[in-house]
Amino acid sequence: MHRDGHNPPAVGKTACLEYSGVPAEAERLPAIRHALAGWADSVGLSADQVEALTLAAYEALANTVTHAYPDQDGTLDLRAEYQARRALVEVEVTDRGRWQPPPAEPGPLGGRGLPLIHQLSESTRVEPTAHGTVVHMCWSLVSTPQQMSTWDGR
Repeated sequence: MHRDGHNPPAVGKTACLEYSGVPAEAERLPAIRHALAGWADSVGLSADQVEALTLAAYEALANTVTHAYPDQDGTLDLRAEYQARRALVEVEVTDRGRWQPPPAEPGPLGGRGLPLIHQLSESTRVEPTAHGTVVHMCWSLVSTPQQMSTWDGR
């Protein structure tokens, strides 16, 4: 049982949260962040992991808004997937904009997003292509003894 009294998804199950074609506008991000935090909590991530996941994903989303479409409107996608069999949570943020390499040195108004994302996730991969950028982040589920007994069916 999870700390708020509900059970995480059963072993072998997959749980997803998806947003597709969201206008890349800053005012859209808080609602996505809030939904992602609730979803991450519901699949059994620890409080620290929920915080790290939501901050890292928010940074990736904010980078899309700020950098992917500097002179045009665009959209973003977010997909979060929990894989019980692998005890793994993966989050992908995708845009269809143009990749802009980060500055060599962070400045007073930016350049810290990608390093922060790398620090907050267990694994990060940034894939710039001619059709946009995908930021892929992963976290392993940290189970408490109480969660493990529930997952084992005891």
